[in-house]
Amino acid sequence: MYTDSSSQTKQVFRSKQVEPRFKSTRSGGIGNIIAAILVYLILRDTSLSESAAYITTAITVISIIRIVLSGQYLRCKSNLQKYLFSHLALTLIIGSLWGMYAYIHLNTSDETLRNQVLLINFGLIAGSIATLSTWMLSYLAYILPQSIAIFYIFVISEAGYNIYVAVAFPIFILIMIMTSLRFNRNHKSEVELKLNNKQLIKDLNNEIGIRERVQLELEHNKQDLEKKVNERTQELVDINLSLEKVIDKKERAEEDLQYLAYHDELTGLPNKNLLVDRINQSIKTAGRDKQKIAILFLDLDRFKNINDSLGHTIGDTLLKEVSDRLYKTLRSHDTISRNGGDEFVVVLERLKNTNEAIHVAKKVINCLTDPFDILSHKIHIGASVGISIYPTDGDTSLILLRNADTAMYRAKQSGGNQLQFYDKSMSNQLRDRLEIEAELHGALERDEFYMVYQPQIDCATGRTIGFESLIRWHNEKHGQFGPDRFIPLLEETGLIYSVGEWVVSEVARFIQTHHVDGITFSINLSALQSNDLGYISYVNKVINDTGIDASQMEFEITETLLIKDFEKTKVFLDGLHNIGCAIALDDFGTGYTSMNYLARLPIDVIKIDKSLVRNIDVNSNLQSIVRAIVTMSVSLGMKNIFEGIETTEELAVIKNLKGHIIQGYLFSKPLIENEVDDWLASDTSLSLVK
Repeated sequence: MYTDSSSQTKQVFRSKQVEPRFKSTRSGGIGNIIAAILVYLILRDTSLSESAAYITTAITVISIIRIVLSGQYLRCKSNLQKYLFSHLALTLIIGSLWGMYAYIHLNTSDETLRNQVLLINFGLIAGSIATLSTWMLSYLAYILPQSIAIFYIFVISEAGYNIYVAVAFPIFILIMIMTSLRFNRNHKSEVELKLNNKQLIKDLNNEIGIRERVQLELEHNKQDLEKKVNERTQELVDINLSLEKVIDKKERAEEDLQYLAYHDELTGLPNKNLLVDRINQSIKTAGRDKQKIAILFLDLDRFKNINDSLGHTIGDTLLKEVSDRLYKTLRSHDTISRNGGDEFVVVLERLKNTNEAIHVAKKVINCLTDPFDILSHKIHIGASVGISIYPTDGDTSLILLRNADTAMYRAKQSGGNQLQFYDKSMSNQLRDRLEIEAELHGALERDEFYMVYQPQIDCATGRTIGFESLIRWHNEKHGQFGPDRFIPLLEETGLIYSVGEWVVSEVARFIQTHHVDGITFSINLSALQSNDLGYISYVNKVINDTGIDASQMEFEITETLLIKDFEKTKVFLDGLHNIGCAIALDDFGTGYTSMNYLARLPIDVIKIDKSLVRNIDVNSNLQSIVRAIVTMSVSLGMKNIFEGIETTEELAVIKNLKGHIIQGYLFSKPLIENEVDDWLASDTSLSLVK
């Protein structure tokens, strides 16, 4: 039998909601009995004594029954609906009996006695809020019969009650009901909060259990790997864990809005809005006093790697400590701002010459060179600093910031952890980059992209079994561009999606028109493409439209892609693999791929990076590492491809190590389309291998 979880949750909530009602029945029942006896004692010597005796007896009996019923429920905690409505019915009877008490005084001539009884009614109505309001039907069942009887007496009685009393009583009842409703809502909220907290604790315990199991699994995989490779392959089995903690952001109060508009929420430093205002004020002062201003644009070196590998919590803590060090290092009248991400800006005022800016920039770099100790992690970073000077490098805040940013970019390109002054040639280079980017936007429409194919050869047979498909760009205005220049721009501009689809279509067209059956064509994937599940549908459509064999298409990913978002990458690769395409892991040996990743992903091929091939014939350490990789790939049922083979000596070692597939300039450079047919028609590759 299956239980609806939502219905079960509601039942648990109702049980917790009304449980205080049953627990308070004893005290409420005793209160009703005492009140009934008190009324009887008041009426004992009157003409109503007989009626009072009956009603008091009835209230006492029903109250005892209700107490017994509540005790049974609290012991068994089952059949909630039966006990709940039984309790409701008994409460309605008791309320009606109290209404009868009020009603029998309709024609009583002793007004004092009547007022005493009505006062007890009022007290019961008010006092029952605490015991009956956890379930509103119970409270209403108790007070409405009394209220109707009392109101009726007020309206038709000749005892002197005026219209104001008749009006005031409904207001009193309304206030009691509203108070009861508020009590009921508060009680529900309290019950809901307790249940949510209990569920949260359960979820947290489950999460802890899952993480412990994952940790045990990772440790087991690490031990298995250590048995297969020697100590020199340790760097290949370091397990990278990237834990991201979800930080719940709470809305700031009204008085914090003004502060947040001009300050960075994480570090408390001025943000870009306040920074621009400070620079503008400094420009006015410097212009009046004939002084200089220096803008220092800082970018932390290696911060992204730290943030990705150790998590955003440590990354945020690191940013706070960086801001603290900068604050302690700089002068009190200098402005320090966080420009976003890992970028900081320092405004130096009242400078007499640029040597002062150099001195401060070196102090900044030195203060950030010392390691940071955060949550047992010893973290080393540096800073690339770009400097622009007012008035020589600009006369507005935006120009000075832009030029300092440009200089910082040059400092980072030069290796980082250094300073760089701005000069006009940097802007020229930036303009060139923007011009190339503009040309790139129309390259696809102008049919400027083309594909080249580098052969991949079976190490045992010497036959060409595949090609790596590589995109090239020849611009009609600027000529030929290398992939290292335009592919990063494709990713930055988002053009990688449309160009990536073009590559798939072009390779599929080549396979279809050149009838290269049994040959695999590999396509490199960008990290951005692996986030686009629509890419899978597009690949499937192209394969169906061209009628090619899906196994002839192979997609290459890099190791860094696995570390960034493993689960999303797994979904993406499973989708391509389910179509029938092969998956290759590129640049293997340059990162820290977990063996757990390899075991859980549909990897068919490992491409061993050329850095492990270069000079392998004279480096015994490289031979040991590569031998371990080959052994591992065979044990996992994966093929291996060796890239960048350029000498016959390197080839001999690879063949001796039982490498599967080889690729490099020793055999062929990447070929244009019509050269591929000639290559396949010749025996060049075969003779080279032999």
